[in-house]
Amino acid sequence: MNLSQLGKEIQHLRKSKNWSQNDLEQYSGITKRTISKIENGFIDEVGIKKVETLLDLLGQEFALRPKGRPKTLEELQDEQ
Repeated sequence: MNLSQLGKEIQHLRKSKNWSQNDLEQYSGITKRTISKIENGFIDEVGIKKVETLLDLLGQEFALRPKGRPKTLEELQDEQ
């Protein structure tokens, strides 16, 4: 997953909770402008702590897997 895809996933998760960017700003302490940039893939370097904070609020966490590895059944089910 690249930063653009990560941003789109964060946006999708936020919208699935019916939260606005303003809501996420209030809950996270991260400015709406930064959230917008993350969601739209306009930040070349994103502070990992900011992404971790957003993911935590959205009920997600980081996970590492070998590059090119096929997705597990659990990963495929999570996408649905």
